[in-house]
Amino acid sequence: MLPSNRLLRSVSVRELVRQLNAEVLCRADRLDLLVEKLTIGAMNVSSALKYFRKSQNMAVVTGGDRTDIQLAALETATQCLILTGHIPPRPSILSRAEDLEIPILSVDLDTLTTVEIIERTFGQVRLQEAVKVDCTQQMMAKHFDIERLMSQLDLKPAVTL
Repeated sequence: MLPSNRLLRSVSVRELVRQLNAEVLCRADRLDLLVEKLTIGAMNVSSALKYFRKSQNMAVVTGGDRTDIQLAALETATQCLILTGHIPPRPSILSRAEDLEIPILSVDLDTLTTVEIIERTFGQVRLQEAVKVDCTQQMMAKHFDIERLMSQLDLKPAVTL
């Protein structure tokens, strides 16, 4: 059996854009970043910072009017910021995201619907990204015994001429 791997469960920002029908507000050149975790920014900023600092490679979903949460997310290990309600962020948020190379997405959806779509997306393993293919190959080489499987299935290796 292969061990669990967070990278293999991750989704690209590009896939989130597609699934959410999101508008990319900045850093369209960084849509290949991989998101391993979803975080919802619906609390006060002090609690949000503590919570955000515990995660890596996350997407943060928050309201377009929550500038405080948006700034907190940008100062942590955020791979993308997803703003709900189709409310444009302040120019200072866009500028900071540009500097930090973090894509900001805008959706014309409420937070709950956005989270539900993202959760479904995480449930679908995709091996389209080269880093995931490499990771799978390394895991198979380390943890998978093909000879044992062939023996258990009573199969013989193919003979090549």
